Amino acid sequence: MNRAASNSSFKKSLDALSVQSAAAESPFERRRVGKLVVLVLGVLGVLLLGRVVVYSEGGIQVSQLGDAVVWSSAQAKWGDVPCGGGDAAPPVDGAARVLVTGAAGFIGSSLMASLGARTANRPHTVVGLDSFNDYYAVSMKRARAERLKRDFGYDVVAMDVCNASMVEALFAKHAFTHVVHLAAQAGVRYSITHPMTYVHNNLECVVSLLDFVARREVQPHYVYASSSSVYGLNKKIPFSELDPITHPANLYGTSKFADEQIAGAYHNIHGLKSVGLRFFTVYGPWGRPDMSVYLFTNKIENGETITVFNHGDMWRDFTFIDDIVQGIERSMEYCADNAAVFNLGNSKPVKLDYFLKTLEGELGGPKTKIHYEKSNAEIKETYADVSKAHELLGYEPKTSIEAGVKSFMAWYKAQPLALRNDWAGGRFKGGRKRRR
Repeated sequence: MNRAASNSSFKKSLDALSVQSAAAESPFERRRVGKLVVLVLGVLGVLLLGRVVVYSEGGIQVSQLGDAVVWSSAQAKWGDVPCGGGDAAPPVDGAARVLVTGAAGFIGSSLMASLGARTANRPHTVVGLDSFNDYYAVSMKRARAERLKRDFGYDVVAMDVCNASMVEALFAKHAFTHVVHLAAQAGVRYSITHPMTYVHNNLECVVSLLDFVARREVQPHYVYASSSSVYGLNKKIPFSELDPITHPANLYGTSKFADEQIAGAYHNIHGLKSVGLRFFTVYGPWGRPDMSVYLFTNKIENGETITVFNHGDMWRDFTFIDDIVQGIERSMEYCADNAAVFNLGNSKPVKLDYFLKTLEGELGGPKTKIHYEKSNAEIKETYADVSKAHELLGYEPKTSIEAGVKSFMAWYKAQPLALRNDWAGGRFKGGRKRRR
C-alpha cells in the first residue's frame, strides 16, 4: 500500500469514528468511544502509516505523521507528563530545606558539599543521614562527614533510613522541601554473595521512605539514585530511557529498576512526583574504594594483582563526580507529573585497557599485574544517551577521563599512605554471606 492510499484510508477511518463519537449520548458512551478512537488510531498509525501514535489522559499526541514530528511538549517526547495547574518543583534557593540520605557516601557528600559551597541560592537547611555501615571503610565515611561539618556546617545524622520514627522526627523539625535519596546497597559483585542485603536496603527501606514522603500533606520533591545497571543485557547502544528493560544481568541492577517501578506505583496511588537518576560509573575525589578507580589505584601502587573480568573486553562510561552533581542539582528543580527517569553519564565510553594505562601514567609506578576472570554478572558495555537530560535539564558533562583521573589522583596522593590503605578495606572484600 502506498503512502497516499494509507492517508486516504486513515482519513476515512477518522471520519467514521467522528460520527460514532458524536452519536454517543451518555458520558459512559463518550468515554467508551473515546477509548475506542485511541485504540483504533494506535493500530491504524502503526499498520497504515508505520508511525507510532502516543496518547495520554489529556488527549492524543501524534509523535510522527509522514516525515514531521509533532509533540505536545518537549517532555512528551521523552514520555514525561508536564506538571499542570501551576505545579512546579520547589526551587533550590535560600528557602529550600534539603534532606540527603546516604550523606556520608561518595555522591551524597559531594552533593552536600556543592550545595554548601554556593555563594548564591545556598539552601536554608541541608541535613544528611547515613547508617555508616561497614560495606567499605567506616573511617572514610566519617572523614567525609567531618569535612561537611568543618567546611560547610552540615550535620550527618547517624541513622537508618528504614527507621520511620527518626525520619518523621527530622521532618517535624525541618519540614523538608526536597528529599534526595542516595542511600542504597551498591555493588554488582556484592549482590551475588549478599543478596538479602539488597532486598533490605534497596527495596524495604525505599518503600519505607516513599510511603512516609507520599503521605505528607505537602509532598517534598523526591529525587533518588537509580543506576546504569538497570539496562542489564540490553543490546542496543547507547542506552536510552526509552529503551525497554527486559534482560536483567544482576540483582543490584534489578533492585534499582524495581525502585523505579515502586516510584511509579506511588505516583499512581498518591500522586507523588519523582525523578530517578541512572548514574553511570561515577568516580572522582572521595570516590568509593570498591569502585575501579580507587580499587585499581590502590592495588597498583601496592604491587598487588588486580582482577579484570572477561579478558578486559569491557567499556565503561566513566562520569566525573562534578558532572553527576550538576545533574542532581538540576533534577531537584525538574517537574513532571509522573515517575521520571534520566541517564546521567559522560556519553563517552572508555575501554578498560585504556583506563588502566591512564591510571598507570598518573601513578608512574610499576606495570599492572592482572588476573583475568570470567563473570556473567558484569555488563560488557555501558554507554549513556544523555539527550533527555541535556534537553530537559540542561545537563552538560564536561570532564574527560584524562582530566578526571588527574583530579582523582591529585586528591588521592594528598592523603597519607596509611590512610589510603585503611580506606581501601571493608566488608565488600569478604566472601559469600551464608544465610542462617
